[in-house]
Amino acid sequence: MVFVTVGTPTQKFSRLLQAVDHLVDSGFFRGEPVFMQTGSTLGFVPHCSWTAFVPRAEFERLVAEASLIISHGGATVLEMVRLGKVPVVMPRRKKYGEHVNDHQLELVELLAFEGRVVPAWEPEDLPGAILDARVRVARPVPRPEIDSLVEAAIRELSGQRK
Repeated sequence: MVFVTVGTPTQKFSRLLQAVDHLVDSGFFRGEPVFMQTGSTLGFVPHCSWTAFVPRAEFERLVAEASLIISHGGATVLEMVRLGKVPVVMPRRKKYGEHVNDHQLELVELLAFEGRVVPAWEPEDLPGAILDARVRVARPVPRPEIDSLVEAAIRELSGQRK
């Protein structure tokens, strides 16, 4: 199962949802079930199973069971990485009105540099990123390493040095 999540911000994330929905409709996933958590993108009805929001326990189950995760670039991506997943991540962008700033872009850049996520910066990057993520071998990340990645991201985002 492919799990798509856009998180809980109040802004829409049509750019990611429409790109994935186009792939679903075109047969890209070859019949593999796709489940979308569409968040605040009201009025969007994809060609697959979906819900606006999922409870935390259900979210954790979907992440654990997914053969592929396609996600926004928020902090929840760190949980996916900690569980040994290599998600495809499209950061929400301020310039598209998807978030109030570009902190997701900066977090995704750092995690991509570490080889922990496969970035899809724009919708046209999604097919290649999905194919790349499918062949990557993930390794679980111990809690202390995740903590240090988060600490490094915060330092970098705030312009601080070690």
